[in-house]
Amino acid sequence: MKRISILSLLALFLMVGCDSSTVGTAQQSAGGAPYELIAVVPQPQWEGEVGETLKEIFSTPVNGLNEVEPRMDLMRVLPSAFEGFIKIHRNVLYIRINPEAEGVSVTHKKSAYSADQLLVTLTAPNDEELIAALWDSKEELLSLYELAERERALKMNRKHKEGVMVDKIRDMFGFTIDLPRGYTSRGTSGDSLLVTSFEYPTATQGIAIYSYPYNGKSDFEQKNLVKQRDNFVKNIPGPSGKSYMTTVKEYEPSVTYKRIDGRFWAEMRGFWNLEGGDFMGGPMLSWSTLDTDTNRVICIDCYVFSPKHGQRDLVRGLEHLIYSVKFPEKSEENVK
Repeated sequence: MKRISILSLLALFLMVGCDSSTVGTAQQSAGGAPYELIAVVPQPQWEGEVGETLKEIFSTPVNGLNEVEPRMDLMRVLPSAFEGFIKIHRNVLYIRINPEAEGVSVTHKKSAYSADQLLVTLTAPNDEELIAALWDSKEELLSLYELAERERALKMNRKHKEGVMVDKIRDMFGFTIDLPRGYTSRGTSGDSLLVTSFEYPTATQGIAIYSYPYNGKSDFEQKNLVKQRDNFVKNIPGPSGKSYMTTVKEYEPSVTYKRIDGRFWAEMRGFWNLEGGDFMGGPMLSWSTLDTDTNRVICIDCYVFSPKHGQRDLVRGLEHLIYSVKFPEKSEENVK
């Protein structure tokens, strides 16, 4: 266990990942649903500004959804109630006020009381210093728990792959992705488009993977990414068979650029709907990269339809997948 400043510790977590801080040996599976957080807070602090600060920070809305959903679902318990099934919860934030403490500090444990649990303890001499530290490290703290959730999801996906679809994607596009069980094929178009989805009773997680010849760096500009997306996803029909998917233009998709495991990706986020008579829509996100072995742009395009029960966890489940993508080692991307 380490005891250092809150900002430096959270920065360390985000640079190297949660696995670097594994100190527990617990084998019991962590409880709770994804993105739930147990805050262990004394009554005076919960009823005061500390409690209000925690509520405001963890209710920060997720960007890119049709409706407002918090980044974490915050639940609070008293220190005296931190036992039993609550003690093995997957995400825990423990708040301590110690007048003798010299400034705000943080201790952390992974797998403290259950496997893959993340327990963070913040200690401060008073409410004022704790509140200031929480606001200063707001984004780092949120990202810390989100990273822990991503690592859990990736671990589960690796363990429970949908082998048939994984093999089909590899054979068509040359890369592997840890697609979890439950995804089934929704069709292909030649050797350049594959559609797969996970169907729930009232929701869908869909993925369209497609590729096209690389013509230059302008392929990764927003207008060209949208143009190519619309060209391929028009092959995804609506329920009547007369409508088709397209990108919502009224809310212009945003594009950011990042590297994941050294590979360049253009990440586009926006919304989709149907044209041609049917009324459906939801959030979409896609990642595009260059496969220099084939000189083709490869896009992994994801979309969610969930009109009744929220979109956050479905979108995040798709977001995690990009971190499992592996190209052959000989493939060297060259987009700068």
